[in-house]
Amino acid sequence: MEMRNQKGEVLAILNIDSPQEENTIDIVIRQLKPGMGKGIYLAADKKISQQTNYGAVKWTGGIEELKAKTSSWEAVFPADAEVMDIQVYYGFDNLTQEEIDEMAIESSRTGKDVVRDLIPNDTLVGVSLLYRKEETEFEFRIFGTTKSRIHVPDLEKHTIENLTIRSNEAVYIRNNELQRLIWAEVGSTKGKALQYEVVAEHSDRDSLISISESLS
Repeated sequence: MEMRNQKGEVLAILNIDSPQEENTIDIVIRQLKPGMGKGIYLAADKKISQQTNYGAVKWTGGIEELKAKTSSWEAVFPADAEVMDIQVYYGFDNLTQEEIDEMAIESSRTGKDVVRDLIPNDTLVGVSLLYRKEETEFEFRIFGTTKSRIHVPDLEKHTIENLTIRSNEAVYIRNNELQRLIWAEVGSTKGKALQYEVVAEHSDRDSLISISESLS
């Protein structure tokens, strides 16, 4: 699912999958634990796919220190809400050309897909903030990586709706307990695309939209 801005430019790609798929990529994704990443050489396509599951790490500083750390992102944050907790996510090194060539040789010899671990690094790729606004608690996530996947165990029990948030295409996903609002937008001057997500339990569509409209 491509999410575009009002100019029609693709800012982010969101994949929503269910358990029916059984190809190598989907099997690897379901086995990834937080903090794990895998590089996959696909024998049939002769190409590389890198899949990650970022692990949350406690941020020991405050919100102002986090904003300073991510200043180049030009991110926006909820207004008039209390920050209760902050976690951050670090990335992985890409496979080197030498590693890819070795995987290609192994795949050619065996005729099978080849999977290798990705090495974690200290590059900040995302943040997750727990906020409280009046009586409502919600999680606010920002990622500098704009290709993501959400695993939905039972599509029939979820409502998936396309919306427009802050002049950008968005996706609202709801089941009986959890609501998510996901979209992407770019900074005011540098043009870096960021993916935003507001997550809340036992909330509603309008409340999540209201939070998105408060960002500054």
